[in-house]
Amino acid sequence: MEEQLILLTLFGKSFSPYAVFTAVGALLGMVVFVICGRKEKPLAVVLTVALAVPLCLLGARAFYVVCRLGLFAEVGFGNFFRATEPDYNIWGSVNGAAFWGAVGGGALAALLAGRIAGSRVSGLLDAMAPGAALALACSRLGEYSIGEGIGPDVSVPGLCFFPMAVVNEWGEWKYAVFLLEALAALVIFLVLLSGRISRRSGDKARAFLILYSSSQILFEALRRDNFLRWLFVRVSQVTAAVVLLGLFIFAVLRWTRRPEGKRMPLKHLIAYAVGFLLLAGAVVALEFAVDKSPTLSVAMAYLLEACCAVGFGVITWQVVMKN
Repeated sequence: MEEQLILLTLFGKSFSPYAVFTAVGALLGMVVFVICGRKEKPLAVVLTVALAVPLCLLGARAFYVVCRLGLFAEVGFGNFFRATEPDYNIWGSVNGAAFWGAVGGGALAALLAGRIAGSRVSGLLDAMAPGAALALACSRLGEYSIGEGIGPDVSVPGLCFFPMAVVNEWGEWKYAVFLLEALAALVIFLVLLSGRISRRSGDKARAFLILYSSSQILFEALRRDNFLRWLFVRVSQVTAAVVLLGLFIFAVLRWTRRPEGKRMPLKHLIAYAVGFLLLAGAVVALEFAVDKSPTLSVAMAYLLEACCAVGFGVITWQVVMKN
């Protein structure tokens, strides 16, 4: 692992550029949330901000710890928040926390604040979605400082330049996946603010989850760094697929409660469900094909996986947002 860069030291803690980028992104995300939540009850907005700070941190750390139970069983769960090894140090490394856990923590903050203040939880989640995307974009930009968000070796000499790729300490050029992820998060942020999302309560939050999850299907496949994994399974990729499946199932349940003339035809719903399952199978097969297939090139495998990611997004969007 590359030596961690230290940007500043505060209260006895050393912070890497990644930690600073993440903190700045979180601050900007809160500002965006306050602006987008101006139609919600002021007490609910204040409570959400107050609860989101500890709950997002707790959720991000808890998700990471659950994914690294073997490690923490060795070093002791007393190191949940304070550790000495950079591999699981929450203050200096992306490896100490996970964005999916932060998403869960933010959702819990909105739920608690909404219940306490008597405000719409879905409205608070909608207001949080653009800020979450902006915070993610900032965090991704900081990953380069800790050697994360790095993709496969660049095999084409003409592509050995920034921002297409970055060079490591051994002079090897690697694709800059972190920049693609940051750009995708910024695009999601702009889409959520564009007014193109329907005004139905909760749709901005659902749109964020669909767009982010479908993009992660591809981006996680491209990464060649210290991403979370269970054996050969990429945790974030599987989590993204589970979130999309959950949104799909929720939409189906909502479909069953709608009047006959105001819901999607059953044959269309079945076709989307079959397409979703076929795409899931294709992604699993392509993950094996990247390393195992003697006939399918790596570039073609990633191209097909990109098509699958788009397919996941389109199918889930049609079922969730148009139904």
